[in-house]
Amino acid sequence: MKKHQLPPEDLASTPSFLDRSLLLQLEEAVSKQFFASCDRITQTFLNQCQWILITNLDIPTLTITCPDAETYWNIIGNIENITQYLSRIIHTSRIEVIPKDEENICVEVEISV
Repeated sequence: MKKHQLPPEDLASTPSFLDRSLLLQLEEAVSKQFFASCDRITQTFLNQCQWILITNLDIPTLTITCPDAETYWNIIGNIENITQYLSRIIHTSRIEVIPKDEENICVEVEISV
């Protein structure tokens, strides 16, 4: 069993209920702000997918899961706009576009402004 080098008071604490609640509120607020900043076409494409913006990772990540090939290609064709809208809110982030079918590949885009 590996022992920690730091004394217990210097180790990171386990997130409390309040920490998790605040994180969920942050993700919800950032998601709403991102969606509201998108144009109508992008909002329509996003509404056809399941998407989530996770902020508690090393790099905040927008994950978009597309239900079919047509929606996947609509999102991929609009990825530049999605990148611009997201970079206005979060300067360093990642976008993952995941197809539900197995014919297309998962696309990842890193954003660093």
